[in-house]
Amino acid sequence: MKIATLAIERFRALRQLKIEGLGQVNLITGRNNTGKSSVLEALRILASSASPSVISGILRYREEDIDESEDVNRSVEGAGHSMISSLFSGFPSLGKIDAPIVISTNGTGYSQRLSLSIERFVDQREPDGTVRLVPQQLGLFPDVDLVPCLVVETKAGRTIVNLDRFRRLRGRVYRPDWTEEPALPCVFISPYGSEHTGALGYLWDRIALSDREKDVVEALRLIAPDIVAVSMIGGEGPRQSRIAIARTNNIPRPVPLRSFGDGLNRLFGIILSLVNAEGGLLLIDEVENGLHYSVQLDVWRAIFRLSRQLDIQVFATSHSWDSVESFQKAAAEDQEAGVLIRLLRKGNQVIPTLFSENELAIATRDHIEVR
Repeated sequence: MKIATLAIERFRALRQLKIEGLGQVNLITGRNNTGKSSVLEALRILASSASPSVISGILRYREEDIDESEDVNRSVEGAGHSMISSLFSGFPSLGKIDAPIVISTNGTGYSQRLSLSIERFVDQREPDGTVRLVPQQLGLFPDVDLVPCLVVETKAGRTIVNLDRFRRLRGRVYRPDWTEEPALPCVFISPYGSEHTGALGYLWDRIALSDREKDVVEALRLIAPDIVAVSMIGGEGPRQSRIAIARTNNIPRPVPLRSFGDGLNRLFGIILSLVNAEGGLLLIDEVENGLHYSVQLDVWRAIFRLSRQLDIQVFATSHSWDSVESFQKAAAEDQEAGVLIRLLRKGNQVIPTLFSENELAIATRDHIEVR
C-alpha cells in the first residue's frame, strides 16, 4: 500500500482533513463543494513535488490562472492577489498568507510531507552577472522591492519558485514533463478527459507495441466487442493533431475511436491512463462520466484487476449511485482492496467517513445514502 493515511491542511476548502485506512482502490463521494476534487489536486501536487507545470495546469482547469494585473510583464505585487492565492484556504491576498499548505502521507514504501508557503526575497546580482534570491531579513533592504515566491519544502529539500514563473506558464497547453522524475508516478483524468483523444497521444506512445496494448483493447471490448486493435495516427505532416483509430471485425477499414461515442472514449482514457500509472497513482475525477450504468461494474472490475497487477493505487470521485453500487460489487469480489470515503461538510470543516466492504454492502442493499 502506497498511501494508508492522507492529511491535508489549509488547501482550498480543506482546512484540516485526515483520512486513515485507505485501500488499493478508493472511491470518494460527497455532495458538491465538499472537496472531492481538491483531494485529487492535493495528491497531484504531492506526487509531483509541487511541479510548477502541474500547479499551473490545476489553476488553468479551474480558470484561476489570472492575476491582479493582466500584464505578464508586470511583477507580482508583494501584498496583492496572485493566481497562487487560490490554493490557500479562504482565497487570501499574498500579504495575508501566514501559514503553509501542508500535504502529508504515511504508508508502506511511501511516506511524504510537502509544504507550500509564500515568502519574500530580494534580487541580488552577483559579480558574474547572475541573479539570486536572498531571503528577506527584518530591518534589511527597507527601500527595495521584495519578490514574493512560492517555497516548497519536502524531505528532499527546499525549492523557491518566483511567482512570475506561473504567469509565464499561463495559457500554455499543459503536458506532463516526463523528463523529470516525479516523487511518485501519477496520472490524472479530468471529468472530461475523453473530449480529445489526441491529448492521450503521449500516454499511448509509452505503451505502444507492449503487452499493455492488450489490456487497453480488452477493456474497450466491454463496450464494443468487435474491436480487435487500436492505434494512434497523426502528429506529422499535414495532420498535426493525433487521433485514436480502431479496427473491428465488421468494418472493412480503421475508423476514428470517436465514432464509437463518448462512453468508449472515456473508457479508453481511463484504461490507457491506468496502464501508464504502473507503480504509482491513478486519479479519476467523476469516474462515471460518459459510462452507461450497464458497463460500470465491468469497468470497476478492470480497474481492480489492473491496479493489483500493476501495483497502482487508485483514487476516484463520484456522485453517482450507479457508480457506488458497481464499485461495491467489484470490491466484494476483491476483498480488502476497495474503500469508499464519504466527505461531509460541517461548517468550515470537511469530515470523512470510511465504509468497510461489509458496511458498503449493507448501504447499497438498503439504499442508504452514501453520496
